[in-house]
Amino acid sequence: MNATVFTGDLIGSREATTEVIEDSLAALSDAASRAARLLDTDLRFTRHRGDGWQILLTQPRQTLFLCLALLAGLRAADTGLDTRIGIGIDRIESPGTSDLSDAAGPAFVMAGDMLHALGAPRRKELVLLGGGGAQPWHNAVVALVDWIARGWTPEQAEALSLVLLETGQDTNAKRAERLGISRQAFESRLKGTGHDALAVARSAFEAHDFEGTP
Repeated sequence: MNATVFTGDLIGSREATTEVIEDSLAALSDAASRAARLLDTDLRFTRHRGDGWQILLTQPRQTLFLCLALLAGLRAADTGLDTRIGIGIDRIESPGTSDLSDAAGPAFVMAGDMLHALGAPRRKELVLLGGGGAQPWHNAVVALVDWIARGWTPEQAEALSLVLLETGQDTNAKRAERLGISRQAFESRLKGTGHDALAVARSAFEAHDFEGTP
């Protein structure tokens, strides 16, 4: 069975304080926790190598949703750091024991390879996807999402995070009230994230049979 592995690290962490690094990883962990509750699963968020982190998603159809939730959650925290994310959709051989530090399988290898590729000189992308369970159109969608996400302001990302992860705030009026702004201001921020187009992309991922044919 295919699964999705996210392997990431923080960009520019060598120049950041310990507090900023901890705040950034806490924002990613919080976004993962909230997404896990919505998906009714354990994403097993695991830190490694100081500024690195890893997630196992057993529902590949939710790959784009989780990617957006993580990117929006960190940008909304406005720590000044971004994260690179290597994504592998493929088989797993072992989910590990107490965490993902001893997990294994092609999905983990691919996620690591994608993260390594993102670290090459002059690469600007935040996200790269690969693996035997991914089709070319998945890579194309992720590339477009990556380009859009790099342009979000913290305020825009906060609006998108509310829509993605706070299902109790089910109207824009309630979301605006939560942020202490007008509904019109909230909708302007949300529009700036490309939310409507991103929703279409999410639907395409969610409709795809990752165990079947393209």
